[in-house]
Amino acid sequence: MSRLASVKRRLRDRSERYLLLDAARRLGHGVPGTVTPFGGREGLLWRRLFVPLYRRVPWAVKRRAMGSLRMTARGWTPPARRPGEPWRPPPGAGAARDGATPRGAEAPRDGGAPR
Repeated sequence: MSRLASVKRRLRDRSERYLLLDAARRLGHGVPGTVTPFGGREGLLWRRLFVPLYRRVPWAVKRRAMGSLRMTARGWTPPARRPGEPWRPPPGAGAARDGATPRGAEAPRDGGAPR
């Protein structure tokens, strides 16, 4: 692995780590706990500068920066969906959802559990 690839890997690992820790902290905020969260000096720059800045930067800027640093997959076309848009099942996936039962399973006639 080249030196540049190693630096990019460490950058990605650290950014993912501190973004994950921040998400866990925000999810747990206001939830009763038995201990206070530990906020040591490790990663102070990441927690106090990187995470708040990352949360304020628009997604288009983040995507462009990751592409210019070649930190994304190559040869892959992202889906047409935009961030914030809800997930939808692929076309044709509704057949199993629209009342079809698996082979060998009989649908209950009396509204109860299968026999």
